Amino acid sequence: MDSRTGYIWRNACLLLAAALHVLGSRGPLDLPIARKLTHPERDDIVLLEWGYDREIQEIAVEIQTPRASAVALGFGPDTSLNKTDFVMAGWDDNDEPYFYDAHTDGEWPPVKDKSQDYTLLHLSRNDTHTVLRVWRQWFTCDRHDHEIENDTVRVSVVFGDGEQLELTDDNTFRKSIFFLELLYHPKYPEVMIRHDFILNDFLIPEVDTSYACTFLPMPRVPKKHHIIRYEAIEDPVSLGIVHHILIYFCPNKTEITSEVGDCYGEDRRFSQCMSATLGWAVGGEPFDYPEETGISIGTESDPQYIRIEIHYSNFENKQGLKDSSGIRIYYTPELRAHDSGTLMTGVLTFPMQFIPPASEAFRNYGICNTHLMEDVLNETIPDLTVIAYLLHGHLSVRGMRIMHYRNGTLIGHLGEDRHYDFRFQQSRNFPHAVTLKMGDMVVVECTSNTMDREGVTFGGPSTLNEMCIGFLFYYPILPIAMCLSYIDIHYMTSAIGLERADTIMDAVINIYGFEWDDESKEKAQKAVMEVTHLAMAENWEVDH
Repeated sequence: MDSRTGYIWRNACLLLAAALHVLGSRGPLDLPIARKLTHPERDDIVLLEWGYDREIQEIAVEIQTPRASAVALGFGPDTSLNKTDFVMAGWDDNDEPYFYDAHTDGEWPPVKDKSQDYTLLHLSRNDTHTVLRVWRQWFTCDRHDHEIENDTVRVSVVFGDGEQLELTDDNTFRKSIFFLELLYHPKYPEVMIRHDFILNDFLIPEVDTSYACTFLPMPRVPKKHHIIRYEAIEDPVSLGIVHHILIYFCPNKTEITSEVGDCYGEDRRFSQCMSATLGWAVGGEPFDYPEETGISIGTESDPQYIRIEIHYSNFENKQGLKDSSGIRIYYTPELRAHDSGTLMTGVLTFPMQFIPPASEAFRNYGICNTHLMEDVLNETIPDLTVIAYLLHGHLSVRGMRIMHYRNGTLIGHLGEDRHYDFRFQQSRNFPHAVTLKMGDMVVVECTSNTMDREGVTFGGPSTLNEMCIGFLFYYPILPIAMCLSYIDIHYMTSAIGLERADTIMDAVINIYGFEWDDESKEKAQKAVMEVTHLAMAENWEVDH
């Protein structure tokens, strides 16, 4: 940031702070949202509670730890504690309370900030617990304070005895949190029926990556019902190994088998169902559809079978684990106004997507041209109402956003997280539904960091491969499974100085063996920004 830009930013920040000061705080905030922080080696927990005001942009956070004389509450972009914003509180050797705003810059203990931007609301302890509650504005104009935005925040809680609080693995609890999640209290209908889709006692292969699929019947109902909620069934045996669970709705002409097989192997039956309608990934929580919409089941045109897909990442090659994970749905005969659908957007998962090694922030893009959806269906499509989103990448992804263009102009985002965490993939609702018009462009951007990798990272199904996918929850439903794109790989190889290959796979092999340097990585990034995208939209009712 140059001096002029810094001057503009400081003045803009001060003006914002002044405006919020005029609005004034509404007093102590309620703390209606709560999460538990656990530790793999401890039986006790840390309880985190918070509440926020979106209008005047302030937040209150409380932690309850096991009894301690010193506690530290940290907000940061990652789990390294580098550049983490901390609040330090406790009692000194004379039993006098202390409290201050601090930060880390790669070293412990945190250093006290020149600008003290947190307000202490409560500090107490009893025989079993210590409680700390603080208040702050989302934006404080202090570069050492972590801004509260629509991003994942890595919360760290450290506690112990003595004012010189030590940092150890045993006394540090961490969890990724989305502070600005919508507080949604759904009004459940009087009649709500539960149904489970499960892979029973599946023997997890002793390999890094595997995909297990089978077909399961939908619940049989005599008339139309709506699915209004779903959640993961996580088998304790396979915690940390199950990467994601997807439920694909199947056309009623699908060839069904009761066998369990490799989703992307030789059995082509598993490629018949491509409409990913319900899904869970690492860190996800239950999802409730807004009261105006739900997933239709029970009509003649609704699926009679689903394909369940479970991705296992057994990096420790554990033996003999039998998994019974799945998805639980809740459905009701009390119908809602709209039938909801799920649209997969982003980059087609294929090795034509690649990230050079030792790249700090390499960007990939997938484009959805909504005109193609009308072309595929050969009919006029009404405006779509987008109600929620789910971002999905793998281990190298550090940031994701779904950009929304109309007439060539960026008009907003259909999802964004600048601090994406692979282990915290949660469906997120919008404060206000967004209208998607036919002709709009949906662009999914993924920013990856491969500084710890010596070879090229390609798009693919393994956790060590990459994906760049955005799921949009919307209504009214369309028979469209996905709207994705992939790049002209021959243009990319030419841009970095490789000769044109005869086939796509030969081009991928040439990229795999390429000797990368800073100049070639810059050329590749420039080419990604300029390359032609081959866009595709797919009707989920077509034969495969």
